This record gives sequence, structure tokens and C-alpha cells, in this order.
Amino acid sequence: MDVVRSQTFLWFLPLLVAASVLLNSYRKKRVHGLPLPPGPGFWHAVKGLVTMDSSAPWLLFAEWHKQYGPLVYTDIAQSLLITNSESIARELLEKRSSKYSSRPETRSFDLYGWGWTTVVLPYNDRWRQHRRFYMHGFRPDVAVQWLPFQIQKARALLLNLLTSPMDHELHVSTFTASTVLSVTYGYNTASHDDPLVEIVNQAMVLLVRGSEFSKIIFFTMFPFLQYLPTWLPGLSFYRDAQASRKFSRIMLDAPFEHVKKSMADGKAQVSLVSEILSQLEEDGGPYDGEEVVKEVATSGFAAGFETTASYLMAFFLAMTMHHSIQERAQAEIDTVVGKGRLPDFDDRPSLPYVEALLRELMRWHQVVPFGVGHAVTEDDVYDGVFIPKNTIVMVNIWAIAHDESKYPDPHKFNPSRFLTPEGKLNDDDMYIIFGFGRRICPGRHLAVASLWAAIVSILAAFDIRKAKDEKGNDIEIAPIFTPGATSRPVPFPCKITPRSAETEHLVRIEA
Repeated sequence: MDVVRSQTFLWFLPLLVAASVLLNSYRKKRVHGLPLPPGPGFWHAVKGLVTMDSSAPWLLFAEWHKQYGPLVYTDIAQSLLITNSESIARELLEKRSSKYSSRPETRSFDLYGWGWTTVVLPYNDRWRQHRRFYMHGFRPDVAVQWLPFQIQKARALLLNLLTSPMDHELHVSTFTASTVLSVTYGYNTASHDDPLVEIVNQAMVLLVRGSEFSKIIFFTMFPFLQYLPTWLPGLSFYRDAQASRKFSRIMLDAPFEHVKKSMADGKAQVSLVSEILSQLEEDGGPYDGEEVVKEVATSGFAAGFETTASYLMAFFLAMTMHHSIQERAQAEIDTVVGKGRLPDFDDRPSLPYVEALLRELMRWHQVVPFGVGHAVTEDDVYDGVFIPKNTIVMVNIWAIAHDESKYPDPHKFNPSRFLTPEGKLNDDDMYIIFGFGRRICPGRHLAVASLWAAIVSILAAFDIRKAKDEKGNDIEIAPIFTPGATSRPVPFPCKITPRSAETEHLVRIEA
């Protein structure tokens, strides 16, 4: 955390300490004679959390892993267990999913009006209702029906990039919003200045701002923070909460009402919501009112929008920094697809390097570096240590993806690490970024397909280069990312140009 942010928390550190000591004095740990997992003591943990770099909190936990091992435990008014081991994550969250599938309370999400979203719901009947609806439209065998929509939106992205390449971040947001709105609601966005897309953008900015890891962790461990006066130093984020609640309500209602009206008029496009409503009408329910359908649709939309947009901005950053990798991917596309058309999903099996590039993108930068915490619903014992009920379990996905023993030179962007010596894809699909066990992201197949459609289309049509300064020299850039529950590159300059007159013509006629 930078100095200013550190100071805003340090002023009430004594209050945090006093409250934590009081709570800990009443906490009863039933250890059954077994030790708790290793980890920092109270003061060490408090100091680390308060002074950590909020733009990269996973680095603090990576340091703890070096000191204490792959399983780190601490308790500061809330027991927290962090692992940087994929095998341990799978053992706990998948093989013992009956104990590890719930979620901790999410006070920051509640404050910002997003406590209903699927990803933070506890493991209860409401969540099961959500999950059933997702399976209706996002299973692999069903998700293929959305591929034409994804290619169509990727073509529109190319035309927008051709028209105003300097606005590439805006065009990425439009692409992701229009793709997910089309799949989820059958809503066709305007190519520019769509009112619903504008609402979505504002809502996502507020949500990301309110979901910085430091806010989540402090609200979770110190719930009394939500009751402090908003005028106190360090609590200015409350000012966004009321606006965020307003936008989240609009996102729940507006696109859903569009679907209902379109269905009543007989003009509804195939979408997740229209299919769910049609099925419910045929079955006569049961479901807990329209609100559940709204929650499912908006949850899927919000998750798909922010993560896809963030990965695409990371793609632009990586290609700006690594021209030779871009050229190799383009050469593969030219060989397989030729120059007389743009690629589509039929070409995907024949483009292993493009697929490897996508996997490396997901490994190199994690949009959700910690995933979402799991709450332990029963006492458990693992490898001789005791894990208390109500412990929050977090997976340091960043650390797993940057494990030097598995990924040599892990900070280097190198798609070839996902290829065999024969040039075929290996078995590492990097789907760990979507979580583990019963809480794995239900829209992961849709998300990866959207990413692939955009990436392969951009590579086929455009060259991405470093921007030039007024003297004609390259403007050097460094990979700097925003803090938050989701992370994306901070704005950076780049130059996007058509690869040739022929590709420019293709974009115009196929978009």
C-alpha cells in the first residue's frame, strides 16, 4: 500500500488491535490436541495487512508462504487460511467440498449493493437455485449455441478499433458488455454510446473501487468498520456506496424488463433469460419469484464483463511489450486461415500457439489473484493440523501461477511453456483461475470462448506496437495493475494499425 493509504489505516490501528484482542480472548479453539497451521502471530499479521501494497497484496502472502510453507494460518478477529499449493487447494476445496463450499460474509459487497451476486452467496438453497439456472445455459454442450454471437461481437470490436484505435479501452468494454448482454438478455447494443453499456461501465467502476482487497479483508476481519462515521479519515469509500447500490438495482431491473417486453411482443432473441423464463412458464415454477432470475442474470453478466475486459486489456499490454510473440501468433493464423477471411471457431483446433498465448495470458496476469474466499462450515483436520470452523480459506492463485518450479522465469510472458516439443498443447489449461470445487465459475467456458474470439480476431487484423513520443521514440511501458477484487492494467499508450490494406478491407466487409 502506498504511504497515503497506509496512513489512513494506521490512525485507527490501536482500535483494531483492541477490538481484535477482545474478540480473540473470547474465541474458543477446539484443537483436539492438534496444532493450528503455521503462520504469523497477531502483531506480525496486523503490521503486514496494514502496511501491505494494496495493488499487490498477494506479494505479502507469498512472503508468508516462504516463511511458513504452503499453508499459512493467521487469526486477527477472523481466522484466515491461505494456500499457494494447487494440490492442497484441490484436496480441501474439491475432495472435501462438503466442508469448504460456503462463502464468508461479504460486508463490503453488501454495502455496495452486490450482496446478492452468485459468487458471494453462502452455500445454501438460494445459491443452489442460482447454480441450476447457470447450468441451463452455460454447460459446455449448451454454451456452443452462443459462439455465433461471440464471433459477431468480435467483428464489431475490430470495426471500432479500425475507426478509433486510441479508444481501445472503451471498445474493449463495449465488446465485453455487448457480448454478455446479447448472450444473457438478447440485448443488441449500439456500436457507440449505448445507454445500458454506460450504466454498466459506471456500475463496474464503483464495484471495482469498492472491492479492493484491503477493503474486503478489513471489513471481514473488523466488521465494526461499517458503523464508523463516514467523515473519518480513510473512510471516503462510503461516498461511492449509495451510487453503487443505485446502479446495481438498475442492472438488476432494466435488461430483465427488456427481455420480458420482447417476449410479450414476440420479438425476443434467444438468450439465457428468455430460455429460463420460457422453461419456468412451461414448468409452472418452482422458483422464488423473478428476483432470483434477475440475480442470476446480473451476477453472470457482471462477472463476465469485468473479467473478460480486464484480460483483454492485459492482452493489449502483453502484445505491446512482446512484438515477436505477436508476430509468431499472426504467422500461425496466416498459415491456417489465409488472408482472404477472418478466423472463426472452426479454426481453433488448428491454432495451438494462439491457444497457448491465451493460456499464458491467464497465467501471466490474474484478474482475480485470490479467487473468492471459501468459508469452512465444519471443523477439519488436514495433514496433522486443525482447521477451525468459520475459517476463511483463500487460494493465492497468483503464487501458483508464478511458481518457479512449474513455470521457470515466471514473470516472463512466454506462450511456449504451454506447448510440447512437438508444438502441441500440453495438459495445463490454466482453469485454476476460475476457482475450485463446487464454487468454480459456471461461465468459464463462455468467458474463455469470448476471450479467444477477440484475441484471434485482433491478431488477424491488427498490429499492436508501442506508441511514439513527439521525437519519434518508443514510449516504454511497464506492467502496472489496479488494485481490487479484480485487477487490470492501468491505462497505457499503444499504437494499433491494420496489418495491411487487405485486412482493413476484410474488417469493413465482415464486421
